[in-house]
Amino acid sequence: MDLNPDGASPDPYGGGVLHLVCEYCSSADDYSADDAEEGMFTCRRCFAVHATQATAADAHDFLATGSISVRRVATHTPAPYPRTPHAPAPARAPAPAGFDDFLEPSEPRDFAPRVGAWGQPEDLAARVRWRYVRGLQVILQRQLEVLVERHRVGALVCGVAGNIWVRWVAASKVFDDMWARQALADHDKRSGGGDDSIFPQQKDRRRVEFAFLRSLRALLPIYSTLAVCFLACHVAREAILPSDIYRWAMESKIPYLAVFTEVDRLLGSSLYQQRCPLDARQLFRPVQVIGAWQLEAAAGSIAQRIGLRLPSVNFYAIAQCCLKDLALPVDKILPHACRIYEWAMPAELWLSSNPARVPTRVCVMAILVVTLRVLYNINGQGIWEKICEERRNAGGSAPDENSSTFRILDDSNSEEFGMRELLCAIAAAYDKINVVHDYSSDLRSYLKYCKEVIFTGLTCSTEEEHLIEIFRDMFKATEDDNPKDHVKSQSQGVEEMTITDGVKKRSRDGTFIEASCISSSSDDDAMQIIKSEMQDHGFHYMPPRKPRKSDGYLRYRRRRLSGGFVYVAHADYYMLLRAFAKLAEVNVCIMHISVLNLEKRLACIEDRIERSLNTLQNLSSQPKDELRPVSD
Repeated sequence: MDLNPDGASPDPYGGGVLHLVCEYCSSADDYSADDAEEGMFTCRRCFAVHATQATAADAHDFLATGSISVRRVATHTPAPYPRTPHAPAPARAPAPAGFDDFLEPSEPRDFAPRVGAWGQPEDLAARVRWRYVRGLQVILQRQLEVLVERHRVGALVCGVAGNIWVRWVAASKVFDDMWARQALADHDKRSGGGDDSIFPQQKDRRRVEFAFLRSLRALLPIYSTLAVCFLACHVAREAILPSDIYRWAMESKIPYLAVFTEVDRLLGSSLYQQRCPLDARQLFRPVQVIGAWQLEAAAGSIAQRIGLRLPSVNFYAIAQCCLKDLALPVDKILPHACRIYEWAMPAELWLSSNPARVPTRVCVMAILVVTLRVLYNINGQGIWEKICEERRNAGGSAPDENSSTFRILDDSNSEEFGMRELLCAIAAAYDKINVVHDYSSDLRSYLKYCKEVIFTGLTCSTEEEHLIEIFRDMFKATEDDNPKDHVKSQSQGVEEMTITDGVKKRSRDGTFIEASCISSSSDDDAMQIIKSEMQDHGFHYMPPRKPRKSDGYLRYRRRRLSGGFVYVAHADYYMLLRAFAKLAEVNVCIMHISVLNLEKRLACIEDRIERSLNTLQNLSSQPKDELRPVSD
């Protein structure tokens, strides 16, 4: 900006010349003090308000002699999109690589805009857009810090996420020149108005503000920060599942639900941030947390939009974590599972933007289920029925509950004993898999969670605060008087358990979690509990197979019963399904379908290999004369 290049002091009554360059349309022009409206200069081409302000004083108000010059304070407002993406950023707190593209200058600003002056819609759109994008960026930075410091994720994800974020913002086209007009035009179409109902007249500023915010949330959703975190972990080959990101976000172990209260502190108190008419709660408070299924689809959609070629999931690391959670021998099972993974290479191990496709973690679990069936010959021999029979004869005591370390499982053991050890270990580990959120463990934790996470930032009147204190004292007194009854009522109320046919069940995202029949202390037949559970999940129980000389791999199919198709399975196979389905936090039917698809793919590969070998054998058995070409 060139302030009076001739060097002479301008006349306080309009004699000076000010040369200004618009930071939005780059047009340059000369202005005098008379062109300022209440100290603000307006671009003659795009009508944007310049950051340069002018003030004047009357010479008769001062006793000093001489001329009084106009005092002009030049302040710089950042452009809506950085013109030099690789320019060095000012001295600020260190940020991960790739996040420096949207940093704004930090020069002091002496004058704030006048109250009620919001200029053209383009200027308002630039302010809302800049604050929204910068706010999502600092939220993403905070989430990455927590992943690295608290959840032991490698620091490589910070640099990967920075590059993904910059490319995602550029692909969203929120910084296009026509974004503001398009947002208002879309708002007019939804509200039923004409094309000129808001933009030229500017009658309702609040409608314009929320029209811009609605467009920004559609192009850059708040949950995209979680999707970028998961995508960065996927690219960095971390053993982080979308269900982990979802659980941490719900339990506030990753800043998401209540992070809007920290945005103002993280962004700082610059003038350009203060000029945004919307507060942090309106901009960054999420309405809900998307599920793990949708989170994986969102990550795949972002990778597709920015043209990022993704590898498959880190099968070795994820499978190793799953086997440890189920207390199974990693050294014996994992090498065989990796062979099936390398042999089949199913397409379900790659991220997809299709929200209806089965998640990648389910395919990993399916490979483990097939591996266990092959290693331990689980093909409906009725081993679980024998365990339940022994338990009933022993008077209801749980057999081999603590024998999950596989200390005596070696090559010298019989095959039946290996299957018994496996099924008992999986049944014991089933109860230890915790898919219930921490805040639902008791009523006190739930109330604390609601206060600190759900209703954070809300202010109450004096009467409401006094009423809350009264209820809190009443609850504390009741808890102190009857601690045992209070804990019992909490477990029944918060867990929302219902009893059906002696099985306690709780619905969560399409899954059902029941008490294990191994650790159940009731006198009911454990086998009847399993049959009832299978029926609730849409499975038909099959009795054990008769002993055969050669037991091959048994493939299950659907059977038509009572006018419809149902899934059929033996109890041994169902015990594997329910454990891995609970670990993946999906329905048992979804896990079974994924196993069937994998088995079908492996059968096709085996059939092609068999045909190739037969062809080679036939060629080698033919006489040499038949193979010799016939000459004319």
